[in-house]
Amino acid sequence: MLVSVIGLGVEGQKAVKSLMEHNYDIYASDFNKNINLELISNLPKTKNKLEIETGSHNLDKILDSNMVAVSPSLFNKSISKQVIENGNFISNILTKHKTIPTIAVTGTNGKTTTSRMIHYILKENGYNVLIGGNGGGGFEGYYDLLLKANEDKNYDYLIVEVCDMTLDFCKYVFDIDICVVTNIGYDHMDIHRSIKEYTNEVANFIENKTAILNSEDENTKNLEDTPSELLLFKKYKHHLNLFGSFNESNAAAASTVCKYLNIPEKNIIKSLSTFRPVKGRIRRFSIKRSNIVIGKTDNRDAIEAVLSEEYFETALIGTARKNETYRYQILDSVKKHDPETVVLFPGLDDITQEYKDYLDNLGYANDLFIIKDKEYLINFIKNHITQNKNIFIGGNGQEKITEINQILIDQYKEDIK
Repeated sequence: MLVSVIGLGVEGQKAVKSLMEHNYDIYASDFNKNINLELISNLPKTKNKLEIETGSHNLDKILDSNMVAVSPSLFNKSISKQVIENGNFISNILTKHKTIPTIAVTGTNGKTTTSRMIHYILKENGYNVLIGGNGGGGFEGYYDLLLKANEDKNYDYLIVEVCDMTLDFCKYVFDIDICVVTNIGYDHMDIHRSIKEYTNEVANFIENKTAILNSEDENTKNLEDTPSELLLFKKYKHHLNLFGSFNESNAAAASTVCKYLNIPEKNIIKSLSTFRPVKGRIRRFSIKRSNIVIGKTDNRDAIEAVLSEEYFETALIGTARKNETYRYQILDSVKKHDPETVVLFPGLDDITQEYKDYLDNLGYANDLFIIKDKEYLINFIKNHITQNKNIFIGGNGQEKITEINQILIDQYKEDIK
């Protein structure tokens, strides 16, 4: 059976990888001649065929395929509409996933933690749950989730973490029963253009659905007339092993979902009391007499939520990609909370000098360093630990931040509390 994959960005390459693992023959194409194919360049050899074309699409081959997977970024393009009209869009051929009660979790921040919390509670209460998506939660992508859901397994629930840039795609591909919106903030503004436009996109996503919304978020308040059924959450009041009031919001969202699914409240409280921080997300620990808070905080609302919790004398900030100038607003929050020392390191692209110039223009007048070498960065952190500083490590570059986290855990395992 031949499956075509249109678009070879990250999600498209993840689709190729998943389809290969499910023993499909694949034709994959992208208009970009120079696209980075790192995710699929070293796939193990199989008996299945893989043909890759860059610089063009063979539309005849695509429309003659048994099924077509379209990268979410191309979903609203004419080529995707042609596939849907042709009748071979993959989610219209494989449909078992649409029979599984489905919970979608979207929003600017908190998607991964909230999704994982819902999954954890349901699993702890005996349900067979499949989780995945593409909101930064470390999953293998939407198509991986779709393919697994269509296997000969009986899942009680499907949980989809929905990136805010793929709302239309997910609304079409999945038959969503419950929509959770954690919050609406200033991220991906190059795509959304404005908070109003982003809010309208979310409104379209939750229209005529059961929606669980954050009553303490100013922007989600504008959505309350949109769903067919509305449930609101505030802050979770019971014990959590997580840092920050923002995680109290995430836990409240997860708790509200599970109450709606008739999980007894005492069971929810018990499950959440043993839930641990998700890898790569904000966690807090103490080394000697220093408090470390570390995790991805890749937009201004995420970092503001952390820096508002307590004062950090030292802040280490990973940089974004070169074209993501809207993420410079992270530094407005850094300047506002005015740590004694700021260190800039390459999180994704090395735009440390641009970040330094931005902070200089804001008038940040305390110690400001650029450290590009990982070993020097770790030594800098160690030195500040000995000075009993509160240290924040965040910004962009989840992989690097996670690596720093693991190095600290390994080197200070006898001292961590």
